[in-house]
Amino acid sequence: MNCDTHNTESQGCNFIRETVTKIDKIQKEVICDSAGRCIACEASLFTSANNTIPVRFTCCCGTPFEALIGVTGATTSFFRIESIRCNRYVTLRLLEPTGGDPALTGTDYTVILDLDCVGTIQCFEPISVEVCTTSTTE
Repeated sequence: MNCDTHNTESQGCNFIRETVTKIDKIQKEVICDSAGRCIACEASLFTSANNTIPVRFTCCCGTPFEALIGVTGATTSFFRIESIRCNRYVTLRLLEPTGGDPALTGTDYTVILDLDCVGTIQCFEPISVEVCTTSTTE
């Protein structure tokens, strides 16, 4: 299969887009109360320690989707869904594996992925990632 070709037969029913949209919605519905406890519709997924469902993507041609972490040359294939535009383009926050520990930490880097180029999505157990919830200007 060529990476430039897409299967257009199932565009009316795209489970990858549905999954990405659901994860985005769940993550945005997490509300932390004054005691720092997180409350969400999907209470089994989130606790006071979890606000992110890490994901990995594979392109239509079968290659794993990876992004550069800064200019160091290091790459990652773990991401946090930040937003979706036009029901097609997803902004992903890069998650960096930490040392020999299987934990992931959030970075300040993002990448935009065209969901029309995605063949598979893999979801992992929820984790806690520090995310920017407000913007400040000087």
